[in-house]
This record gives sequence, C-alpha cells and structure tokens, in this order.
Amino acid sequence: MKPTPILISSALAVFLSGSQLVAQQPTDPPPWWGVQDDETLSLYWDFSGPNPLDPQQVATAPWYNPQVTGFALTGPLQIIPSLAGRTDVLGVLGNGTPQFATADLKVDNDPHLNWVKIFQFQFDVLEGSVGSVVESLEDSLANYERSSMTWKSTPVGGGWSRVTVDAELWPQPDDEDISWSFFTDLNDDVAIDDLYVNSRCVKVEDADEAGEAMGKVDGLPFGQLGLDLTGVTGRACVAAAMTEEPTTGARRYWVSSIAPNAITSHAIVQLDALGTTVLAVTSLPENLANAPNGASDLAVETVHSGPLFQQFVYGIIDRRGTPLNDVIVRGIDANTGALIPGLTLTVQLPSVAAPDNLGLAFNPDGNGGAGTFLVTDSLGNAYEIERPTGQVIRTFSNFPPRSGGLGYDHIFGRYYAFSSQPEATPAGNLRCNGHEFSAYDFEPTGTRFWGNLQIPNAGGPPGGTATGLEVYRYQRTAQRGQMRLLCVVQTGAGSWLYKLHGPFKFGQSRHGRTGMRGQPFELSSNFELTLDGLRPGTAAFAAIYAGFSNTVFGPTPLPVPLASFGLIETKLLISPDLRGTLVAPAANGQFRFLMPTLPVGFRNVEMFFQWLVFDPTVTNGLAMSSGGKTLIY
Repeated sequence: MKPTPILISSALAVFLSGSQLVAQQPTDPPPWWGVQDDETLSLYWDFSGPNPLDPQQVATAPWYNPQVTGFALTGPLQIIPSLAGRTDVLGVLGNGTPQFATADLKVDNDPHLNWVKIFQFQFDVLEGSVGSVVESLEDSLANYERSSMTWKSTPVGGGWSRVTVDAELWPQPDDEDISWSFFTDLNDDVAIDDLYVNSRCVKVEDADEAGEAMGKVDGLPFGQLGLDLTGVTGRACVAAAMTEEPTTGARRYWVSSIAPNAITSHAIVQLDALGTTVLAVTSLPENLANAPNGASDLAVETVHSGPLFQQFVYGIIDRRGTPLNDVIVRGIDANTGALIPGLTLTVQLPSVAAPDNLGLAFNPDGNGGAGTFLVTDSLGNAYEIERPTGQVIRTFSNFPPRSGGLGYDHIFGRYYAFSSQPEATPAGNLRCNGHEFSAYDFEPTGTRFWGNLQIPNAGGPPGGTATGLEVYRYQRTAQRGQMRLLCVVQTGAGSWLYKLHGPFKFGQSRHGRTGMRGQPFELSSNFELTLDGLRPGTAAFAAIYAGFSNTVFGPTPLPVPLASFGLIETKLLISPDLRGTLVAPAANGQFRFLMPTLPVGFRNVEMFFQWLVFDPTVTNGLAMSSGGKTLIY
C-alpha cells in the first residue's frame, strides 16, 4: 500500500440544559463532547441528507462561522449509498484501474494566544486489501508545536476500522485542517464514514511544562509535613477543598469536620490562606446518628463566564443504613458560606447496611455541559450522577476500592482517586495510594502517586490513611494554571492536610505520549515507563531517557527546540542524564521499558522522562515524545 497522509494544522444558573449532540457521540469521547460554550466545538458528519458534506449535528461556540467549515474534494470521490454494510459513505469505488482522490476539511477555530488546543477527530475507514485511505501521519504544522499527538485504530467489523487521533496544539492554529488521501488499485473500494471533530481551548500557561514532579509535596503554606487539621479545628477532619476570591485571588480552605459528640452537628470549617485561622463554620443538618462519616469528601464548582466568577463547595453525605437512608450532596455558596437548599441533591445509589466513605468529584462538562458528579464507594464502584435528578447515568466497577477521596482536572479530563486500600510497596504497606483515570473512557492511565510519606504515623502505615482529595488549578495569581492535589489523611495523632504537585505528563513535543506503570519507589522492581499513541507498525525502536531536571541541561535552559538538528516539531524537555536500551514495540503497539531497581538514596528524588523514537515515517526518521515527571518514593 502507498503511504497516504492525514494532515492536521490546526451564578446560580448551574443546572444547564443538555446539548445538541446527545444522540451521537464518538467512541470514548472527550468529556466536553457536545458542550456549547465559548471554547468548545463539536461537529458530526454521517454524509447523508440533501447536503451530505455539511455537518449533520453541531454544538458550537458563538464565534463559529459555518461558512469557514467545509470540504474540498478532488478526484472520483462520491457519496456511496451502500457499501460494506454501511449507508451513505464518502469514498471511491474500485473500477479495475488505479484511482486517487483527496478530501480536505477545514474547521473554523477561534485561536487564543498561548492557549492549548485540545483536538480530537474520529472516523471509520474502509481500505480493502490493496487500497488505502490512512497509512501515516505526516508533518503539517511547521509553524506550530504539538505537545501531544496520539493515534488509535480499532477494527469494528465488516472490513471497517475506527481511527481516533488526539492532539494538543500550541500555539493554536487559526483553523484545523484535516486531509484524507484515497488510493485504490484494481477493484478495491475505499471510504470513510461517521466523522467526529471536537476541539477545546484551555489556558494552562507553562505550568505543567516547568512544574515540579507528580507527587512532590508543595510546602507552601503548610510546610513539608502539611497542616495539622485537628490542631486547628479541634475536630477530626476527613476532606478539604480550596476556593479563590473572585477579585483578589485570596484563598480559603474548606474542611469537612466530624462532630465531636452525639449532640453536635458535622460542619464545614473555613480556614484562611495560611490554614491557621478559622474564618467561619457552616453547620450541616447531619450528626453522628444519621451520618457517622459526615461530609466524607468535598468538591468545588467554578462558574466563570465573562465578569461572572462564582464558586460553590459540595459535600457528599452518606445516610444509608440510618433512619434517613439516603445519600445527599449539599452545596455551599463560597461567597457567604451558607448552605443553598436549591443545590441539595438526593443521589440514587444502591442500598447498603451502613454508611460508606464516599468520594466526590465535579465535572463541569458532564452530561453535555450540565455538569455531573462522580461518586466512588469502598467496593471500587464509580457512579456518574446527573443533576438535578440525582440519577446514575453510568456505573464503572474498575476504580480502586476505598477511594474515599476523588478529584477532577477539568483542563485535560483526568480523575484522581485517593485510596486507603492497603497496598504493598517497597516503603511498606501503604494506605494513601493515588490513581489517575481518563475521563474519556474511565480507565486507569497507569499514572500513580502516593501521599506524603514524611507525615509521622507511629504504629500505623507510613503517610497515614487517605480520606479526602480535591484537584484544583490556581485561578488568579502568579501560579495561574498550576495543578495541585489537596489531600487529607488520618494518623494516630489526628487529621493532616497537604498539597501535592501534578500532573505526570508535561511538555510540547512531537511523537507519542510518555506514561508509567507500577511503583516509582526506591528499591522497586516493577516501575516501567511506557510510550503509546503511535500509529501501529510505524516506529521500529524507541529509547527512554531519564534525568533529574526539566529546567536545565547543564548550562542550557530547557526546553530546547531540536528543529536545527532535523527533529521537526520536537523539543528536548529533560536533562538526558541516563539512557535505557533500545526497545521494540509490544504486541499492542506500546513501548515499555522496565527501570532498573533504584538503589537506596533515590527516595524523594524527582525524575523526568522522555522517549526518543526511531520512526522512518517522520522527517529524518527521529522524533521525541512528550515528557513525564514523578517523585521517587
């Protein structure tokens, strides 16, 4: 088959209506598919109707111009009424002679300076035995840099395959341009069908590129050991969240505290930016008799549209197995600290004999932009909850057991679960174990983190026992865009609050995505680095580089563009202090490198990783991946 390119250039009103795209969505869609706001675009073509080259379904931003979006066709392309079990597909029918055609699609975009464009397109393709529509990805972004581009192709029956390409483009292109080349020899038919295009603009500054490693403790403002919540509040505390003032950027911490006796209510305590002063207390209607775990986890919703900036704090309260026998999500106005009756949600979870420590995260893009909650239980179930009905939309059973802490990063669509399930590690039997999940398919990504193992816990597991987690990105200060994981653990001496850096993935580079598997611990024998998202069968070999900095390489500041060395759209993101051996792709197309056992002395060391890929389909045969960064525990 001939190589044929695909080219890419590229405040109480919280219960929002659903989107236009509920009926149709791609496989494993972005969590913001179908959302209508200022930064998101979702288009779908099924190549049917009187205007088959116009999108059949649209969810657009106000800036979208349908006159800009459209196809340009060359060669013998046509709408084929019936082909290989499909109706109305765009393709070329074999006629016994070689044929070539192209379809160029331009999608309107509204670029934001120095923002990241998260871009996905998915389509079904029929290629036959000697025809081809898709065979390789080629350079098309000479003026742009790709912080990530990944490819997946899955057979879907009848000779068709489903192709999904995800990219993060920086700076953003004026428009997205996708080009298909159709080639057929003899009598093979080639075609595409069911095209989905989605893009979203996000502002993250350079926070992730130059940020600290995943899992490293942020000592500000609490110090390396964190904040003694019991000492500040006088109570046991199980969860925390953070908000920022709309104008000044001043921060407040919201802490879920347990009633100290049978005649007192549970409460949400507000602390100042240093965590040393109690600013206010919001009493909850629940007590030890009807909700012994209190508000077991907290989440924050931020409504930010033009001059409007409002935040709400939510707490989940399990009252099953008590006379009240239900699950409640209560909402608090972050400006006033008052409970808002209109934000109280009764969640329809299965009945249990006794209340559970439930995790809670809020996804503002869920259910077409109406917003959904994700709730986890001690059995490893996760429930996506619709509002305002409280009904379960979807259920997943692959989350870690005892995930009493749950958070969501809305920028890149990742959930983070904080589990107290005992896990054997080289540092001991730990009960503060973190897991990253994709909001696209709700599967674990392989990225892991552990709590602050420096917290003393005499007679108990190192780092204490996880109970609460919230994920946030700073809104309005010099730290704007930086991600933190706000963690609460229990020790024999009381409740502790601390912050961890994240995420794992970082950097703008060309080829594939760096991931991890196993445990990045001193003396660990199962810590692996992975590379995925490359088109199967293209890259022959890859080598992992590891280093101890993502800011300097000797005297040279990082990152370093490598275009002058022939590596187009590639940056060196790390100090390449160590190199692994060349590895070939595994059966699933993923590259994996098992790190040698890290000796004593690596504990609390940050390490950074990036792959060099040997791929004859790219310019000069070499490219580098995005980076990964983690603390060694």
